[in-house]
Amino acid sequence: MTGLPTFLRFEVLRLLRNVRYVGITVGFPVVFYVLFLHNEHPEARIAGTTWKTYFMVSMASFGAMVASLNAGGTRLAAERASGWTRQLRVTPLPSWSYITTKIATSMIIVLPVIAVVELTGLLIGGVRLSPLTWAVLTLVLWASAFSFASLGVLVGYVASSETVYPLVTALMFLLSFFGGLFTPVPDLPVVLRHAAAFLPSYHYASLGWAVVAGRAPGAGDAGVLLAYAVVLGLAVTWRHRVDESRAFA
Repeated sequence: MTGLPTFLRFEVLRLLRNVRYVGITVGFPVVFYVLFLHNEHPEARIAGTTWKTYFMVSMASFGAMVASLNAGGTRLAAERASGWTRQLRVTPLPSWSYITTKIATSMIIVLPVIAVVELTGLLIGGVRLSPLTWAVLTLVLWASAFSFASLGVLVGYVASSETVYPLVTALMFLLSFFGGLFTPVPDLPVVLRHAAAFLPSYHYASLGWAVVAGRAPGAGDAGVLLAYAVVLGLAVTWRHRVDESRAFA
């Protein structure tokens, strides 16, 4: 058990040293925020807040998804292909430590990504919130990102090293677009508005939109994300056991 903190620190530092990963994870949401900030007037009202604030929450949510899917999905698939997971099996670390460390690493990386997007909103977008609202927004977006961390690990288990990049990219943009992160859900066609109600990305961002609008985060949104977290967690556990059984067969 004493090796788990060391393994977690190793995983986090390995990710932070990857310039491409850091650039994509932080760069995408920041660049999109700056590019699309003036698609509508920054002071235009939407969902009880201004467009500049609403879109900042959207891009923070997008950044959290990018961080989670890449940290768990692309890296895990590559490590399975390279034999790294087989090497770990001969260490004293328990078998479950690999997936828990991957999820924990994603959660750790998500926090600064959210903070960077918020800082961009403050400095470039002119977003003004009370210190308490900033803190609650950050905490809510960070804590509720667990389902995406689990999704990233699941993708890493089911995809090969050749297919994981297009799969992760497709998931990022499909969840973001159909979840209303780039275009507000009320502005989407009727069919897509109904589709958004089933996506974790919409309910995830809705928690943040409620906070910046001065409302309590919706219990329905939290319930949907919790359901996704449970289902994805069970799927990850099952897939890990299948992988372990094949290794020792």
